[in-house]
Amino acid sequence: MKKYSILFALPLAILMACQGGASGEEEKAALETKVLAIHDEAMAKMDNIYKLRRKLRTFRDTLEAQQADSTAILPLQQEIDGLNKADEAMMQWMRQYSAPDTLQHEQAMSYLNKELVKIERVQTIMDSTIEAAQATVTKYEQQK
Repeated sequence: MKKYSILFALPLAILMACQGGASGEEEKAALETKVLAIHDEAMAKMDNIYKLRRKLRTFRDTLEAQQADSTAILPLQQEIDGLNKADEAMMQWMRQYSAPDTLQHEQAMSYLNKELVKIERVQTIMDSTIEAAQATVTKYEQQK
């Protein structure tokens, strides 16, 4: 009887050991999925950046046509510049990102972890810039 339990337990232990943790490929795929999900979430906000930039430019151009004081125009230009920087941060990340298909597991994981930090930074820049620009747009729309 003891012999049969060992014969049964050994394959079971081997099976459990094989399924115990995610394989290297699964781990890499999960991290890459996370990086790309953050990218996709941030990209969905690009349309908002374009719309806010267009509104801010309209406000700025109107004030310039009215020959308004430069202190009234400067905050609008600063928000436009911020949106431009957020846009460029995303474009730069996309130009530099390359799927780590040809890298060894350790190199790929290191690369993806660095890219995760970069895309999270881009997302933070975009979120804060959009929030500030939206507040400025709201302020100018209320003044109309």
